Amino acid sequence: MTSTAPKAARGVPLLRAVVGTWPRRVALAVVLGTVVGTTAAGGLARHDAADAGPARAAAGEPVATGPFDLTVRSWSVTDAVQVSALEDSGADAWLVVVVGALDTDRESRRLDRTAVTLPDELPGGLARAGDAEPDRPDPTLLVRDASSYPVLSPGLADDVALLWPVSVPGESGAVSTPDEPLTVTVPTFRYRDMTVGGGRRWAETGAVTLVDVPAGAVPPEIVDPPETEDGW
Repeated sequence: MTSTAPKAARGVPLLRAVVGTWPRRVALAVVLGTVVGTTAAGGLARHDAADAGPARAAAGEPVATGPFDLTVRSWSVTDAVQVSALEDSGADAWLVVVVGALDTDRESRRLDRTAVTLPDELPGGLARAGDAEPDRPDPTLLVRDASSYPVLSPGLADDVALLWPVSVPGESGAVSTPDEPLTVTVPTFRYRDMTVGGGRRWAETGAVTLVDVPAGAVPPEIVDPPETEDGW
């Protein structure tokens, strides 16, 4: 004769058999405790990570941003680069941040102009000039040949100079690099579907990495050649 008892009722004897003796009860308690403890630990770890604030990386340490692995190398101040553009901007000098960029995407692409963000307060009394924005360097230069707005190829690392126009303190306007670190922010991107406009693209996740960048020399490759007088 086929049993017509509900499945839940048929399962009761099995449950009683599992927990019916004290060794089985102990084993079940250990299993449940492990599950609950692991879940709680994971939640606490996520909470602690959120409370820890932004991640930090040392200068010269690669930071995975999504489309690129970025290595922030050094920063400097100069008026010997892109001199004509500097004069047009009305600024005293360029603040230059040099980064190593490895395109980890499958397509050639320009280094996103939001790849590095300056702090609100700059070392040595420097200040962004005009309408320069902290996350919008302009121009960007390929260090090895000084070409503007370079397109980087997948799997090939290149150094890129990011330039911001700045005002130099003091009446003399003497241009020099303060011997202080510059703390920059490197955002993380994720390739995702866009709700506005459709399609997919790299978009900021909100996660960032802070890098304390040491002062360094201006790459000689991007310095303008000296002017020569006609007839010489």
